[in-house]
Amino acid sequence: MREKVDLNCDLGEGMANDKAIMPFLGSCNIAAGGHAGDKHTILETIKLAKKHQVKIGAHPSYPDQQNFGRKPMDISFAQLEESLFHQINLVKKLAATESKSMHHIKFHGALYLKSLTSASLAENLAKFLAHNYQGIHLYAPYGSYMAEEARKHKILLKNEGFADRAYMTSSTLVSRKKSNAILINLDEVRHQVLSMVYKGKVPTFDKQSHDIIVDTICIHGDHPKALEIAQLLGPLLATSTLNQ
Repeated sequence: MREKVDLNCDLGEGMANDKAIMPFLGSCNIAAGGHAGDKHTILETIKLAKKHQVKIGAHPSYPDQQNFGRKPMDISFAQLEESLFHQINLVKKLAATESKSMHHIKFHGALYLKSLTSASLAENLAKFLAHNYQGIHLYAPYGSYMAEEARKHKILLKNEGFADRAYMTSSTLVSRKKSNAILINLDEVRHQVLSMVYKGKVPTFDKQSHDIIVDTICIHGDHPKALEIAQLLGPLLATSTLNQ
C-alpha cells in the first residue's frame, strides 16, 4: 500500500499562526535565515515540531530577507552555495540540540522556482546536495529539472504539490504577479489536492489537467487562509480512503 501523502508547511517566517498550524502537519520547512528567520526562530520552530512529532526540514533561499527570497539574485553559484551551506547546517545543528534529525531540504521562493526550469541550476544544486547531505530528502515537484537531477544524483526525493497555488503545468506555477496565482476558495483547494492525490492529475489555470505524482502537499504559511487550509487538509490526508 502506498504511503499516505504528507502535509507540509513553510514555517518560522514570522507569521503568527505557526503554533495553530503545526498539529495538522506531517512535516515542516523551517526558514533558515536566508529569506526569513534567525537562530531563535529556528530553534523555537524545531521545539514546536518536536512537541507535535512533525518532521523537520530546512527551507533555505537566496540570501535576501529584503525581498523575502522571492526575487532571483545575480550571484555566483559559489556565493549561493556558501549561503545555502550555512543556512542548512544551522537548522541541522539546532535540530541536533533537541535530539532531532533533519528529514528534508526544500528550497524557497525564487530559488525553488528557478531550479524547476533551469537545468544548470538544478544540476549544481543536486551536486551540492549529493556531496553534503546524503540520506536527507529533497522536496521538489514531479517532472521538474530539480526532480530529474535529484534522481540522477541518487538524492532521496519527495514529489511536492501545492494546495494553494495555481498551476501552469505539473511542475510550474502561475506567477505571483498574476491575479489568479493564489487559490483562496477552499473548495478549489480541496478539489485540486484530491485530484493530485487520488487521480494523479493537477488542474491548470487554462482548464486543462496534467499528470502528476505527489508525496507531500505544501501550504504556504503566509497564505491568508493557511490555518483553514491546514484544518481542511490535515484530516483528509490522514485517511487512506476518502469519499470523493
